[in-house]
Amino acid sequence: MPDDWFRQIGEKHGHRDRAAAREAQAALDAERELHAACAERWPAIVAAMTALVTSYNHGAGLEAVTVVEDTSSRGNGVTVESATNGRRALVIALDGSDVAVRTRSGPNDPLSGTQWVSLNRTDASAASYLLRDWLERL
Repeated sequence: MPDDWFRQIGEKHGHRDRAAAREAQAALDAERELHAACAERWPAIVAAMTALVTSYNHGAGLEAVTVVEDTSSRGNGVTVESATNGRRALVIALDGSDVAVRTRSGPNDPLSGTQWVSLNRTDASAASYLLRDWLERL
């Protein structure tokens, strides 16, 4: 058949396109699994942050810093706020497998630009990493 090469090209392209689709789906599935794993870890990370803030407050001798969890339907965020020093705030939100971190200098000030932090640490290490620099600057 003289036009058989058209079918062969079509088969070759069909195999290529199906392989690319499988790879893309595998990447999406892996990303969804990673996001789900991070969402599952989030309460433990928040608990670790709360424990660190409790320790900070104990050292300060007063409740100088509070942790307020996001009560929205997503519930994947916290605001850490200083009761002193101009009521500075650290706003942290889980976004997929990363955390968006923003700061605010005072209650009426706008939030800073977003810094992205990977959760490729243990829960306790992630909590410490998220809070340490901000607490040191209070």
